[in-house]
Amino acid sequence: MKFSKLWVLAAVLLAGGCASSSKTTEKFDKDLNVRTEDSRERVGTKDDKVIIQKKVYLEEELWKLNTDVQEMENSIYGRSRRDPGGLWESLKVCRQNLADPRVGGTGKPEQMEKWGKVSEREDDYEYKIDSRNNLIGVSEEKLEERISRYQKHKRILGDAFERFRGEMDSCESNYRAALVNHGLNPDDTKARGEWVEGSDGVKVWKMRRSSSSDPEELMRRKEKK
Repeated sequence: MKFSKLWVLAAVLLAGGCASSSKTTEKFDKDLNVRTEDSRERVGTKDDKVIIQKKVYLEEELWKLNTDVQEMENSIYGRSRRDPGGLWESLKVCRQNLADPRVGGTGKPEQMEKWGKVSEREDDYEYKIDSRNNLIGVSEEKLEERISRYQKHKRILGDAFERFRGEMDSCESNYRAALVNHGLNPDDTKARGEWVEGSDGVKVWKMRRSSSSDPEELMRRKEKK
């Protein structure tokens, strides 16, 4: 389905310092010579109210929404259930480190919330026979429903990112405190290296030691200082 010639007008009503959405796209009573930051917007008056109308090409809007949702999901959950990553995986590792009995943990990491991307959904298909007698599945979704769904995903993912970021900050703070309480230096968990001259004259990073959360390794690093 092509949307290259389709567009939608979004009108924003501004009055008395308050903003409210309006679905009307009627002609202005009067065009105002006002420039906004977005060249796709027009400003005018309707019924003595100042109106901003914005034209958005749906092909571009859908692509942008879909891209935003994918990037947000990857930053939180990683790319797949088999290969999780992002904040979800970082929080899981942090909780495992914090639960290590050698730094005062219980041995049982705090339970993670279920991994799952909000954009994953199962389409409902109607099965039909095409002109070549092939069995095909056809799904349908209203355009405005898809846009609304993506917008909802963005809101949910925005909240999830803030939640995971807050939980990650709390876990890292507790882990650093646990290391200090057991005579270990949290800075020793970090990888170390230096920039050196490469064979082609370009600076390259040379690893001196890898990152580690093993308390015994951290103790050895402390003793070497």
